[in-house]
Amino acid sequence: MSQQKAAIEISYRYSHPVQTMKNAEPDITNQYILLTDGTQSKFYSPKTEYIDSIESTPEGFEKFNTFKRICYEKKQSDQIPRVDGSFYITKSKTKNKMCTYDIASATKFRWEEPMPHIEWVVTDSTMTVVDYECFMATSDYHGRKWTAWFAPEIPIGDGPWKLCGLPGIILQAESDGGQYRFVADGIQQARNPEYRIYGKEKWEPIKREEFWNLRRECLENPSRNRGVGGNTIVYKGTNYTKYLPKEIVDYIETDY
Repeated sequence: MSQQKAAIEISYRYSHPVQTMKNAEPDITNQYILLTDGTQSKFYSPKTEYIDSIESTPEGFEKFNTFKRICYEKKQSDQIPRVDGSFYITKSKTKNKMCTYDIASATKFRWEEPMPHIEWVVTDSTMTVVDYECFMATSDYHGRKWTAWFAPEIPIGDGPWKLCGLPGIILQAESDGGQYRFVADGIQQARNPEYRIYGKEKWEPIKREEFWNLRRECLENPSRNRGVGGNTIVYKGTNYTKYLPKEIVDYIETDY
């Protein structure tokens, strides 16, 4: 695979906590795909991309809204495609650039960072993931300690989300405490790889720290969410007023 620079697709189960102004769940799972050839990559939810592709043109947006209205009128809302995860990550080694596309306060945002130089500590511990022998490595990145399992048999230095830089593809990764996890459950050659982000010109530019602070402010400032102030959120059997504090649940990046 590495000699021909062929692109591969790896599917991952992404497990993580979710909290809104109304509720909180400790372990939501989305299905993501890493499309990568070792030089460029895209990490995305295929269900979300399908909807974004439809809505990327005015005609498609109108048709999709019409379809949704008909489904609601017929009480067939279960027929409407749903998003499964909010973000995209693209990496380009040649441009030394990593781009994130994500949503906060019902607005689509994007920002750029240099390709990360994560200082991994590789160990002798091994584990099998989707039939590949993987070695364990640890590192600190964007405020969390990560344990990753990479497969030297696939010598592509990429991985799920923003994780990369090991001598083999990362097939499993977990943050300290286990709140955030990526576990590969399938690998195949990519046919007609497509790295575009549909409608990316409509995503508003923002700085990384500003994005995560905006996300946090939407939870902690009830005035931004009319009619939901003073609610109680139950998380793992414990009641919290208005929102979960950072020490209980924070975002995948904590250095904001």
